[in-house]
This record gives sequence, structure tokens and C-alpha cells, in this order.
Amino acid sequence: MSQNPHDPQEENLRRFLEEVMGGQLPPGALDGMDLSELARQANLPSDPNQLRAAAAQMQHLFSGAGGEGPVNWTLGEDLARRTAVGAMTLPGAEAPTGTPGDPGPTDQDVTRMREAAHVAALWLDPVLAIDVPSAPIEVWGRGTWVQRTLPRWRSIVEPVAAHMAGAIGDAIAARLGQEGSLPPGMPGDPTAMMERMGGTLFGVQFGHAIGSLARECTGTVDLGLPLAPDGVAALVPANVEDLLREHSLDPAAGRIFLAARELAHAALFTAAPWLPRQLLGAVEDYARGITLDLDALDDMVQGLDLSDPEAMGRASTTEPMFVFTRRPSQERALEELATTLALVEGWVDHVVTQALEGKLPALDAMREVIRRRRVSGSPAEQMLAQVVGIELRARRAREALAWWESVTATEGTAGREKHWEHPDLLPGTDVLSGEPQAPAAAGEDAEEVAEELPADFDEELRRLLDGEDPRGGEDHGDDPREGGPTDGDSPRA
Repeated sequence: MSQNPHDPQEENLRRFLEEVMGGQLPPGALDGMDLSELARQANLPSDPNQLRAAAAQMQHLFSGAGGEGPVNWTLGEDLARRTAVGAMTLPGAEAPTGTPGDPGPTDQDVTRMREAAHVAALWLDPVLAIDVPSAPIEVWGRGTWVQRTLPRWRSIVEPVAAHMAGAIGDAIAARLGQEGSLPPGMPGDPTAMMERMGGTLFGVQFGHAIGSLARECTGTVDLGLPLAPDGVAALVPANVEDLLREHSLDPAAGRIFLAARELAHAALFTAAPWLPRQLLGAVEDYARGITLDLDALDDMVQGLDLSDPEAMGRASTTEPMFVFTRRPSQERALEELATTLALVEGWVDHVVTQALEGKLPALDAMREVIRRRRVSGSPAEQMLAQVVGIELRARRAREALAWWESVTATEGTAGREKHWEHPDLLPGTDVLSGEPQAPAAAGEDAEEVAEELPADFDEELRRLLDGEDPRGGEDHGDDPREGGPTDGDSPRA
């Protein structure tokens, strides 16, 4: 198609671009541009009605792009809340897990969760040399989970988004400078426009991920990060019951098990106040020095179908919108983050097993369920691993568990807890693995998942739940619930 301003298709495309940009394009900005080629690359329709519908979709997506900061939290918070309560699902995005809606915790829910936490605290206390939280565990709905964890999410994702936004702006400014495009500072400055769009896209990505996590996290520490306010432990009954029902776990035992994990994390983060700061600091260290892959950006723009809302949804939620290169310093920060997360998970698994072994039915099955979730990860967790670098590697968590077991055997409970007094007292990656590990290659995590999960996982889990030895034969040991809290005696009797 020739560049004819009187051509109806050319005029429709021009109006589409002007509507999408909200009048930000200065007069003459589209002069000389081959709009037919742009339409071909973006898969834009030629029908005027379809173009208007596509423009409306784009305007709706970017309508909340105002505000300061690298993440459009106005959009992100609204999307997180709507996703958490099941009020919306982004087109093209995988639907969040969990039962529909956001059933508020009932009085019965609160009673059950707090009774389970009380028993868990009684059993944890003798095996720890640090204080178990004394405040009653909090019981949240999904919307409350979003509201109470958002301040920590800001601390986690904003450093990464800020550096990404800067990298995007610098890369586009350099590209525009090479091509002699509009100078910075003009009303239609494409660099400022792209940074604004980046904030919106980050808002969409993080908002959808946080809302999805609110539908599956049983508490505040499922990712190993301290998401709750300091000293707070909480459970989400709707998600707890979904998990127990999905895996046919004993409800009463499952609540105690999950409460014990939540309390153990809270006790550790309170006893080692440097630990949350180090985890968040590692994320920020990773973010420093991020640079944008311009070739990948060009491929993304050319493959984006602006006329397909579902494609836009997929692009903004299930696939990274921008590809960034990692420097050696960033790889070291990721290694530090993965190692610290593994040490936290290994310690929690160790102390919870110590506290509950012989007291709860199918404890091994419950541990295996958590291990499986940790290995596979939900789409929301995978997005965070891609964008923010938050990733718990199953093999390293297993190595950390073995290390804590060895420390307890040689140094005792008090000696074990002393290792949390300062980060220098904890082992590094080389100690856990026996040798320095190179950064994971592309696809390595997927291979690790295949290695970690046995092919007959469901059958092994069934055997555990039925009280059988998963290697064959029946387990004829005593009922692990004997001496439990229901008989009025001490739960450790």
C-alpha cells in the first residue's frame, strides 16, 4: 500500500495509532512512516471496526499507566485483588488455581487454624533454641493476603523493575539516537512513552502473579520469602483446604503441618532480623547492571498482535515482555539468593520433621506434597523466577536439609541455631554442593524437575497416605496420633 494520506486503510491505521497513544503523538510524527508495513508486522486488521476495537483494548490496557515509579501499582494492586477473588482473568493467561471466589474465614475456620497452630507451637518449642511466635496466628482471606503482603512485594519487585525500566529507556534512547528519530523532551518522546508502557506492563505482570499466588499460598512463606509484616504468621483457610482436599490429606493433621511450617519460618525471620534484609538485598543486587537485549526486543515487537487481546494477555503474563542479559555479578547474586532460600527451606523442613515425627499421620506424604510444589512451581512462581530471579532449587534444598541434619547431630539444637546469628556462619554454595556450581544452563531447571519427581509419584503418595511403605509392604507401626492433643495430655506425651 502506498503512503497516501487519502487512502482509507492508511487513514484508519493513522487514527488507530493516534487513539492508542492518547493524543501524545506530535503533529507530523507519522509522516514518512510505512504504515502498511507496520500493520503487517503487528498483524493489524484492515477492517475499521476491528481497528477501533483493538484501539479500545489497547487504551484500556494502558489507561492506568500514570503515576510515578517503575511499576504501575494502581493497576497492579487492582489486578491483584480482582485476580485473588476470582473477579477477572486476563485474556490468554492461565487461570489461577483454587476454588472460586474469596470465601471469608468463618468462625470455625479461625478456630481450626488457631487450634492447629497452638498444637504446632507446643510441638515445635522443645526442638528449637529460638522463640516460637506467641501471638495467635492470623487467619486471612485471599483479598487480605494481597493487602497484607503488598508492602513486601513492593520491596521485592521494585528494584528489579526500576533497573529494567532504566535499561529499556537507555536502550531505546540509544536506538533512537542511531536512527535519528524524535529527540528526547518532545511531547511525543518515544523513550518516555516506552518507559510509561513498561511500568504498565510490569504492573500487569506482577499484579496478575500476586493475585494468582493469593489463590494458592497456604500462608505467607510458601515462597521462602518473608511476605508478612514482621513477626506475623498467617494461614489462608480456603487455600489450606484446597491443598488438603487435592491430595486427600488428613485435614486435622494437614492444618497442624502447615501451621508448623508457617510458625517455624516466622520464628526464624524474627530471630535472625538480618535474614529478610539479606534476601531482599540479593534481589536488588541481581537487579543492578541489567541490560536489555535489543534483538529480542525487536523480535517481540514484530511478533506482537495488537488486534488480538488474548495474545496481548499472554504476552504480558506468561511470557517475558523484555529479555535482559545477566552479568557475572548478577549470577553471583542469584546464586546467593538460591543458597539462602535453600538454607531456610532445609532448616524449616528439618525442625518441622523433628517436631512432628511420630505424632502426625502421613507426615512423609505431606512433606512430599510440599516438595513437589516446590519443584514444579505454579505459572505465577515461574514468572517471578524469570523476571525477579526468585527461585528455590530442589537439589540445593535437599543438600541444605542434609547439612542441617549433620549440624544438629554434631552441635546440638543450640549450636544449630547459632549459625543464624550471622550470615558468615552459614555455608556457601560450594559447601552445600561439595564443589562450586556454574550458573544453570537454559532448560536445566526443567530437567531437574524431571529428575526430582519420580515417574510413579502419585502411586508413591497413595502408599504413604494408606500407611504403606512406599518401597512395598505395610507399615504396622503404632498409630502416630497416639498421645496427640485430643486426649487432654501434653501433646509430647
